[in-house]
Amino acid sequence: MTVAWQQVFAALANDRLRQVYAEWVLGIYGGAGDTELRKLAAVGLLEHAEDGYRVAPGMFKEVLAASARPKPAGVDRFFHDGRILGIPRKQEDRDELFGHLAVRLFGAEEVLDEAWVNRLLATVTTDVPTLRRALVDFGFLQRDPDGSQYWRSA
Repeated sequence: MTVAWQQVFAALANDRLRQVYAEWVLGIYGGAGDTELRKLAAVGLLEHAEDGYRVAPGMFKEVLAASARPKPAGVDRFFHDGRILGIPRKQEDRDELFGHLAVRLFGAEEVLDEAWVNRLLATVTTDVPTLRRALVDFGFLQRDPDGSQYWRSA
């Protein structure tokens, strides 16, 4: 059964249901009415057993897993809100990120001045000089010896 965390919190916000649930967790089965037990079972805190109810094992892990954000995959794992989180240390990750940026930001035949390259890189990072240098050093961008013009490597 998949239950939203909001339902669990709503049940536990009720003083009486919270008390009944605490009693069941502690193994004290006194005084709970059938209506209260059904409500706790409806949100997944208790589950039906052969002899009535029992505390649902692993329910909190399931609720947390169901409400977790999916982990970004591919090149998206290097970005947060459209900005680079940092330059990856592993070469294959760095190559994946830099290859993506080179294709995304720089046209195949474009020759750009440094100011224009800086504007493009500023759309994905706050540390423009480091990223520009890394793209050149790792062979994703090339530049004239005087640094006046940049272009994407073939």
